Amino acid sequence: MIRTGLIASALLITLMLGLSLWAMPHLAVDGQFATHWNINGEVDGTSSRAVILWLMPALGAAMAALIAILPRIDPRGRNLLRSTTAYLVIWIGALLILTTGHAIMVLNATKMFDLADVSHGPGLLRWMSLLTGGLFTAMGAVMGKIRPNWFMGVHTPWTLSSDLSWDKTHRLAGWLFMLTGMATFFTALVLIPRWALVVLIGGIALTILIALPYSWLVWKNDPARETLVPEEAG
Repeated sequence: MIRTGLIASALLITLMLGLSLWAMPHLAVDGQFATHWNINGEVDGTSSRAVILWLMPALGAAMAALIAILPRIDPRGRNLLRSTTAYLVIWIGALLILTTGHAIMVLNATKMFDLADVSHGPGLLRWMSLLTGGLFTAMGAVMGKIRPNWFMGVHTPWTLSSDLSWDKTHRLAGWLFMLTGMATFFTALVLIPRWALVVLIGGIALTILIALPYSWLVWKNDPARETLVPEEAG
């Protein structure tokens, strides 16, 4: 699993670095370039050439390194290794979004295309929403397979104190994430792309509001739950 993730990470990071090296001669050393756009496609944040070219590859490398060592430092790391499919989906999916964001910023900075012309309708916002919706759908499909651990998944006091609560909460959250992802994808594909952001944020908020009390309810009814009180610790 770790080897597969590192290979995929190396390919994506190499792609980002290659794009940066190609773009370097095309960008002014002291220039300021767009790095953030609002929902209307208007630039509301700029950064230097160094940020445009190297921030995302550096974040991608740091993220890959961190995810690769998590099974070694997690007290329940063996469970992470048992969550192979979910681990790789989250790992590679996150890096894929970073790579896409890097490509968008670099190509816009080099004038290969102008985001102001495409982000209002079927261009940037639609494709980013489709990608994000697809990722959430994939994450939801594998979330129920995540085994109890300290770094990945839905962490509440109750899921961490009851394996039953962990399992049932992740199955429920997985279905809700799948619905959120599919609704985001459909909204971006068929309706107005900017609405997809509202659907995504709303779906995430709803998942949290449902998962929190549900995890407590399952924990409360689990006879094997952990209920250690201070006087029992001695």
